[in-house]
Amino acid sequence: MSTPDQPGQNPQDPYGTPQNPQNPQAGQGSDAPQAPQYGAPQAPQYGAPQAPPPAQGYGAPVQENPGKTLGIVGLILSFLGCLSIVGLILSIVALRKSKKAGFSNGIALAGIIVGSVVLVITVVVAIVVGIGAAELVEKCAELGPGTHDVNGITYTCS
Repeated sequence: MSTPDQPGQNPQDPYGTPQNPQNPQAGQGSDAPQAPQYGAPQAPQYGAPQAPPPAQGYGAPVQENPGKTLGIVGLILSFLGCLSIVGLILSIVALRKSKKAGFSNGIALAGIIVGSVVLVITVVVAIVVGIGAAELVEKCAELGPGTHDVNGITYTCS
């Protein structure tokens, strides 16, 4: 008599039909088909393919942030001196649109901050340049046309 090559194999069965632990006579010379055994599910073998998770169906379409693009445009314009006021306004509108739709919009908030700072700097520079230009016009009116050197400062008046 030969020994089985694998555990669970009937030594008299040349085809290697495994024995059923709940019915040890199953698979031993019976030509009748065996009824499937129902019970607790067996643990999957290592490396056995797993079934995909059940489909969740089609959900609602993902809503996009309505102020995202406007916030990006506002942030970019906020860096451009004279256009910082436009960037500031667009960023405020973008943030309000996003909040109304229930989204946060950090880009629009950054556009508001950058636009405010650049606007203040632009206004200060404009005031300084305006004062300087006014002084230059006044000095040229006093000196007349031509190039003048006063206290180490050269004035070119036309």
